[in-house]
Amino acid sequence: MISGLLVFSGLFIYEEYALPLRVYVASAATNVPAGTVYPSPSAQAAVVAPQAQVPMLEMHIANNGLVLLRGARVVSISGSTMEVSMSWGSNTFVWNVSTANNTEFFAATGAKETLADVKIGDVVTITGMLSGGGQPAVAATIVHD
Repeated sequence: MISGLLVFSGLFIYEEYALPLRVYVASAATNVPAGTVYPSPSAQAAVVAPQAQVPMLEMHIANNGLVLLRGARVVSISGSTMEVSMSWGSNTFVWNVSTANNTEFFAATGAKETLADVKIGDVVTITGMLSGGGQPAVAATIVHD
């Protein structure tokens, strides 16, 4: 009985994890040239309609005022100040992000950038200190595009 359970479990695991991309070979009876290979329906769906990658959204404010914004979208840039927004459902948070000469900018590849390389619509990660009053504001120390 235990050996039967082990065989069944092994087959289940094999079917679920070892063959995620099954292929079907057409036969001569289907009027398709022999040797034609088709991906499984689930693999076709993955190829035909890839999922749009949604950025990870995180917003953290530590006790000491350190702020982390991950997945913020740049709404506007004026001088050395950016406005970024983050939305969860119908809730939208808008942040004023002030940059200075010592603010570091990085591309997604890790290469150094400048504020001029950041464009409206970019999704950024920002680290800095909570600042200002009223609308949430952060004095950025790092901006990662």
